[in-house]
Amino acid sequence: MLHYYEQRHPEYESVYAKPERQADLSWLDSQLKKQVTGRHVFEIACGTGYWTRRMARVAQAVHVTDASPQLVSAAVSSCTTGNVTSATVDAFDVPRSSGFDCVVAGFFFSHVRVDQRRSFVEGLAKAFDPGTRVVLFDNKYVEGSSTPIARREASGDTYQVRKLSDGSTHEVLKNFPSALELELVLSDSCATVEVSATDYFWLVKGVLDR
Repeated sequence: MLHYYEQRHPEYESVYAKPERQADLSWLDSQLKKQVTGRHVFEIACGTGYWTRRMARVAQAVHVTDASPQLVSAAVSSCTTGNVTSATVDAFDVPRSSGFDCVVAGFFFSHVRVDQRRSFVEGLAKAFDPGTRVVLFDNKYVEGSSTPIARREASGDTYQVRKLSDGSTHEVLKNFPSALELELVLSDSCATVEVSATDYFWLVKGVLDR
């Protein structure tokens, strides 16, 4: 997965140009900014920095992390606001972190195996103080717009086959959780959980209570 996204980096942001998604993308941008305005944000799986740049314009500070040093560097280089710091961090092994009141992971949760969802959220609860806001957002599956599901496992995990501009093909884990699944996974670690969605995207927010 990491190798795939490093290869895809130069062409990744073209996915945000799909005409049918523009209205929903504007909604997602607005919702995210509402959650991070004035906050000290810890971003997980920053990727190219597309969402980092948008958060940095309204947040007090953004600490960008990814398991790939290459992507961390790319994300930081794309920002011009001066309030961005960075580190290479595995999303499943986030160190104990203080000084943050919001943790964000965009377009990452869909790449978490069904049986690892709860441990991922529990890892956030261990890493950040109670009262920290958690914001996750990602795609919904839309026939005709989303890449078709190529394979489904008994575990519930689904996979897509994606082709890059260099001609290489990659099987990528891509899950599409329901609103109820999101609520159940976060409710063990969060005092409040709220899911909102459009046709193409969902966003869930919670507040860590332990």
